Amino acid sequence: MKKRLLFLCIFLDIAAVGLIPVNALLCDMPEYVTIIVSLIAIVSAVLFIERNQNRKVAKTIIGILTVIAVVLSVLGSYCNPYWNSITFRSNVNIITKPYTQLLSSDEAIKDLDNTMKTIRKLHPVFLNGTPEYITRQYEEVKARIEESDYISVNDLAGEIESILSILRDGHTYVRGVYDEKIMKYYRKWANDGYEITAVNGIQFNEFFEQKSSLYSYETPSWGHRLLLDDILTGAGIDYLGLDLANGIEYTLISEDGKVRTETCYPDDFIPWTEYYDLYKSYYEDTTEKSFVSYEIDEENSIAILRLDECNYNSEYIDCLRSMFAEIRDKRIENVAVDLRYNGGGSSLVADEFFRYLDIDSYKVSSIGWRLGFLYLNLGSGTSANKKYDDLLFRGDLYLLTSTRTFSSAMMFAQYVKDNGLGTIIGEAPGNNPNGYGEVAGFILPNSQLFMQVSTKRFYRADKECTDELVYPDIECSSHAAMEELYRVIKEN
Repeated sequence: MKKRLLFLCIFLDIAAVGLIPVNALLCDMPEYVTIIVSLIAIVSAVLFIERNQNRKVAKTIIGILTVIAVVLSVLGSYCNPYWNSITFRSNVNIITKPYTQLLSSDEAIKDLDNTMKTIRKLHPVFLNGTPEYITRQYEEVKARIEESDYISVNDLAGEIESILSILRDGHTYVRGVYDEKIMKYYRKWANDGYEITAVNGIQFNEFFEQKSSLYSYETPSWGHRLLLDDILTGAGIDYLGLDLANGIEYTLISEDGKVRTETCYPDDFIPWTEYYDLYKSYYEDTTEKSFVSYEIDEENSIAILRLDECNYNSEYIDCLRSMFAEIRDKRIENVAVDLRYNGGGSSLVADEFFRYLDIDSYKVSSIGWRLGFLYLNLGSGTSANKKYDDLLFRGDLYLLTSTRTFSSAMMFAQYVKDNGLGTIIGEAPGNNPNGYGEVAGFILPNSQLFMQVSTKRFYRADKECTDELVYPDIECSSHAAMEELYRVIKEN
């Protein structure tokens, strides 16, 4: 009997801690499950200790193991930003229910409250309670939903976004992931040098102002990008409250100033597979490219690294080493990093790059990490540089950026700017260096909408800088950045 109780105690301790990886990798469960299992483990441990008065070593071990297991289990649910998250799960269906599907008001409110519970637990803004402006907006949204018997999935997404968008955090949002149709002419327009400047006769900037509450962004340029994505899909047009059946009028302007209008109807929107087939050559050229590559222009003494994603892996590491070896052998005097189409990833890509620069240390962001009811201040604000002494580069460094440069790619540019390591050419990146990140992803239970929430607060590397963005040293359109780079190099 005593042995059985011993094995039971060990099993319950393992089960209490095991709930954490089970939740992370397999299934959702309420936090209080860890409390229940922990209480059972405590009761079993107490019974074991009471019934084994002469076995001091065993009692001590069981007591210590149970305390450790209970603490880890409770912290692993209530202070774990990834509890019930899909971040580490494989084979997760992230396709949202059809955007026109109706939910009952009760179902919608459950998803709304699920959203509020999650951001209250995880987002740094909510550490000391829910801000009044968030509470006020939440109550207005809840009242609107309660007034109707049903609400569409798309309309629910818009209502929830009207709350999250107030945070001005481009990393925290709710969005539908639909098997949707896309307007079939857009790629042709773009290839012909046209951009959309108005929708249904409303100038793009004005239209964005009308719809800005539907988007989480830190800079208007990032919000414009999100809006542009939506006006090209059937689901996005519905999300914006427009009626595709009546036609959507697009005003286009070319690079040389020519203006034309095109009106599109439902038949002009096709499934993504057909869209891909229509522009197969374009997308094959795009998908065949690695996320990182470089080219050497010996005539102008420049190496250009194209980095489309911040992936810190062996391919990136090997590419850098190969490039800087060639730079050394060919005595290249200039290096440029093209981040114009980089949406972020791992900040370690910047650290790895700096190992080829002749600097002993550099300023980096400090971080506040929200872990449930805990808040950890991390980082000294300075990073020692573990240099590759055999391949150090002492020439001029340039970065090309655009409004699509986001998250860790913005951080790369920030570190270059704040440490005076090089010259930034192009447009200001799409998010604030004093912003939020390190996200956890979730699926709302009834609508299957995808939700992403920031858990960290980042503080700019240069603490004395009051700029809201990482402004370029040489400002120009992202399309002209490469041309401007060569102009600067030739002048120098």
